Amino acid sequence: MKKRITSLMLILVVAVSMTMGASATSYIPDDVTYQNLNGQQLAIKTYTLLPDQDPSDLYEDDFEYDGFLYSMSDIVKEEQRYQEENAHTEVVTVTTASKNLEDILAELKPTIEYDDGVSSGTLSLDHSTLKTEAAGYKRSSYTVTATKNYTGLDRNDSSYIDKTVEKNGRTLSLSNVTWSVESTALVGDELVPATYSAVATYSGSASSTVATGYITTAEYKGTVVSSGISSILYTVTYLGTKIEPTKAEPTFKGAVLVISIIGGTALLAALLFLVLTLRKNTTVYKATGKGNEYEKCGRLRLKTKDPELRIDRLKDIPEGMIAVEVDQAVAKKLFGQTIAIHCYDNTVEHTVGTVNGQYWFKVDIGTQEGEPDTEEEPV
Repeated sequence: MKKRITSLMLILVVAVSMTMGASATSYIPDDVTYQNLNGQQLAIKTYTLLPDQDPSDLYEDDFEYDGFLYSMSDIVKEEQRYQEENAHTEVVTVTTASKNLEDILAELKPTIEYDDGVSSGTLSLDHSTLKTEAAGYKRSSYTVTATKNYTGLDRNDSSYIDKTVEKNGRTLSLSNVTWSVESTALVGDELVPATYSAVATYSGSASSTVATGYITTAEYKGTVVSSGISSILYTVTYLGTKIEPTKAEPTFKGAVLVISIIGGTALLAALLFLVLTLRKNTTVYKATGKGNEYEKCGRLRLKTKDPELRIDRLKDIPEGMIAVEVDQAVAKKLFGQTIAIHCYDNTVEHTVGTVNGQYWFKVDIGTQEGEPDTEEEPV
């Protein structure tokens, strides 16, 4: 009898351990529905995932609920698309040899097509945004010239011509003289020059700073459209089969086993009561920041009388949004009650609603400040 009781105790401990175990990462269902449709018992779970998340983690092994064994039937994928319109400004730069507006506009198109791989649209030139500045400067040399006319000269003598003249503050030197007869006189039988005129040309060198070119920036403005897949809705359907009780034919060995079990009822009942009373029945998950994906932080025990959860007793204390999974049996007893969730000085509350299987809810516990309480609840 001791061996049989020991075996039963081992089975019980293994079962409790399996109940307490959970995967490190889990997707929280948006909704769980149990219904009978056209004579078929169905369990329907919906999940919202980001496009880059793997839906293979949504597949579950067969599970039992309310007298039915559920097996996965199918999964339906529905893409949630979006389309947004936004104002966009694109800055374009062109280089020209001059700063004349005509030359600048010749380099700028009235409209341009914009596409960055996410958004696209047609943008138009905003003329009021044109800004032109020199690309750089250089020193440039050039020649300055001037002319001076001389008239009424009695002879074509260069001594009458000034050797330098002033122009705009610069002194120019004589570079050329052109003579011509202004008037004639009759001397004897011949006409001879009477007066002369001259045109004197003066020149000099000068330098100035000039632009090497001009850079113009202009803004193109318009509306761009972006579209794509924001998330994917997965609907996972499980087909339920009624669990029929198994009738075992009485045998001598079976009778002995029954007697042995009855003999150990008191001990097993006490052990079972102790395990069910002290075992941790609630799992806490923290958001990973990837859509509806959560990571397990640990398990706590939730009492049905004055229910509260001390999140700060976990080894991995979460912050912000958390998901809480309460075992079905406990959640049913808590229907309509309010659970107080404490984390150091922060407290939030949640009222338990309809229970269909494992009960899930999410709360935001905020950013925590304080020293963690290392005390652990007994298993």
